Amino acid sequence: MGRRATVFVFGALIVFGAGLRFWKLSGVGLWYDELWFVVGASDISFSEMYREWLLGDPHPPGFLIANFLWFKLVPNDELWSRLPSALAGLATLLFLLFGTKKTLSLDERLTSAAFVSLSYAAIYYALTVKQYAGMMLFATVATVAYLEVVQTRRFDWRVALRFGGSFVALAWLNYFATLYVALLGALLFLALRREPAELRRALKAAAVVVVLCLPLVPFQYIALQETPGDWQHDSFAALVSDSLPFLFFRHPRVGFMVAALLGAALVSLALRKDARVALRTERNLHLLLVAGLGLALFLSLGLFKPTWFIRYFLILFPVALLGLGVVVAAAFPLRSLAFALVPLAFFSEAAVVEYREFDGFMRQHWDKSVDLVLANAKSSDLVVVLGWPQDKTALEYLREKNENGVYYVHNLSFYRYYFRRRGADEVAAKLEVVMPSLSSTTAFIERARGRTVWVLGGHHIKFDDDALEALKQQAKDYEFTQLFSTRVYRATF
Repeated sequence: MGRRATVFVFGALIVFGAGLRFWKLSGVGLWYDELWFVVGASDISFSEMYREWLLGDPHPPGFLIANFLWFKLVPNDELWSRLPSALAGLATLLFLLFGTKKTLSLDERLTSAAFVSLSYAAIYYALTVKQYAGMMLFATVATVAYLEVVQTRRFDWRVALRFGGSFVALAWLNYFATLYVALLGALLFLALRREPAELRRALKAAAVVVVLCLPLVPFQYIALQETPGDWQHDSFAALVSDSLPFLFFRHPRVGFMVAALLGAALVSLALRKDARVALRTERNLHLLLVAGLGLALFLSLGLFKPTWFIRYFLILFPVALLGLGVVVAAAFPLRSLAFALVPLAFFSEAAVVEYREFDGFMRQHWDKSVDLVLANAKSSDLVVVLGWPQDKTALEYLREKNENGVYYVHNLSFYRYYFRRRGADEVAAKLEVVMPSLSSTTAFIERARGRTVWVLGGHHIKFDDDALEALKQQAKDYEFTQLFSTRVYRATF
């Protein structure tokens, strides 16, 4: 009775976490990174997408191309653009529960799925038009396939499809994911070094993988040659402070809660010899090896490039949560309700925290700034966008080392997208770009004499101090509205 009850409660918590992945798909506007993929992949030709978006994108082209094909079938609104990420998050949970029976016990499947189900990062990116939900799905599949090879010393066609397919998908989705799965591949070959027949199969699969990844070489070259290393300012301390909230949940006492869970697990393992013996398996050794080598690899990259950001470490989350699931399952066997109460208390608190977090979920308010203008502007008013000129592509700005040009050349396209979504095609067609500099603002003011002007600034962009001072001095009436990281300026001249 106790086991059935605990399995049921674990299942209910996992279902709850899965439901959160669909809680805020719509009703919350897209933010900058999402707009990049939505606007860049819709209502344009493939050649235009390639020239204007793919070549200036610091990510591999797979996600943008997938969205380009997706939007040929469905509308490019919030719901449909985010749905693939939510489904990828759900698929990860289903795979952990039902696709890992050869590798994980029932207790391990439930605890690992519970960790993933209620992980802040896993939920957040399942609600986001980014490649990370798919990346974590394929990283989970590849890691489990590797563990299966370690246990069986076999590399059959099923493993080849799962591991090789995940390798290709990860390479097309994320450069850091490529490093992780390459590490897995190297360890897989080492595990098969004394199995000639299996090693030959693995080498054949590797050849196919290489062929399928060859089209990525030009994009990798651009990323290595053109992406500067001094635009972002990372911090190891910030990375450490972000790790627990993103891995588990955003709560002021998350560190204490995780420490309490792991401390109780260590006490249980110390008191139970059978649990310690159960943990001493080759599979678990390889889990620890992958996690340790992966962490060492990505930390070492931070010594040469500014990569100590949590988003670059997301690829390690699947193996970390798998490992935690294995340890917690050994420490708190679900056959005993008394043992299971400890992780159930942790996951129940996580469910409450995550519900509160995502129930109040909000983005950058590009959509709300458009709604503000449409609700208050007159037909004679002029609407402009803070951004960078459209006479160059993002790649050209990148080669000039113009950070603002790379980030803000697409602001005009982003705002046109939302005006058109609101049925204001005429306003969208007349939108123009004003740079936030003094010279551009002064020239713009001269053209706007006798009119009321609305200036939209998205994704942290704002007038330079001297430009804003000139705007205020020249305006007969001035008003400023801050909407999260989106700004709306209204001035009458």
